[in-house]
Amino acid sequence: MLSLYKFLKFSFRYLIPDSLRYPIARTIARGVCLVNRRRRNIIVGNLTPVVGAAEAARLAPVVLGHFSMTAVDFFCSRHNLAARVKEENWSIVEKAFRRSKKLMFVTAHLGNWELGISYLVEKGFSVAGVYAPYREGDVVRWIMAHRNPDVEWIPSTRGALAACVSALENGRVLGMVGDIPFGEKGHRVKMCGSSTHLPLGPWAIASRARATVIPSFIIREAPGRYRVTFHEPILPREGTLRRQMEESQEIYRAHLERYLQTLPEQWGVLQPFWDP
Repeated sequence: MLSLYKFLKFSFRYLIPDSLRYPIARTIARGVCLVNRRRRNIIVGNLTPVVGAAEAARLAPVVLGHFSMTAVDFFCSRHNLAARVKEENWSIVEKAFRRSKKLMFVTAHLGNWELGISYLVEKGFSVAGVYAPYREGDVVRWIMAHRNPDVEWIPSTRGALAACVSALENGRVLGMVGDIPFGEKGHRVKMCGSSTHLPLGPWAIASRARATVIPSFIIREAPGRYRVTFHEPILPREGTLRRQMEESQEIYRAHLERYLQTLPEQWGVLQPFWDP
């Protein structure tokens, strides 16, 4: 599998002209969606509670096309995309940083979520990022070789909570996704009329570090063009740890639900999302 990834990277980076990279990526994605029944069924199953079965079937190849364009940007970009991101509500970040030096940016697998960490580095922050390690060690090492070297990368494995709190206390801002419970069972919530489990990890870190969380989403406006939107900060809560985590998560859940309903085609979750 790694050999195939490397071949595709070489082709898109050095052989395929700029004007054809995204169209070809979308065409490949449509082909995969056509022949890979399991992958197609997972995407349709994820989208059905959001848009209904018929629209989910129509959008499945579009979703995989967006995922493929994100992969092209991540592995094969010839430009500094982070420097070209448009900003919405940046003043929220400035005010929150002045008030509390402990900032977390929690996003989801929407648009180009991988671009968010590099965007924060581009803005001058000292950054730590949380990632989910995959089973294949050689694939993990290859992916990590493409991630921003100026970032302190923290795997979502045993000891991640302490490492994240330490990064915040040492002056780094922390970036992570909050829609997939990697390495934990998560907390059951209702969203789009169905049940799912969202991770409590981000909110455990925020509560432990007394950090301010800014829900942030980087959305694709056009191939290779992105806009980041920052939402009102989730401030440190009071009460028991469980109550703090669940109250913070509920605010994020409402943001996530609105984005899924508005931009379902940019939701790049390729594993079953909803509870059986």
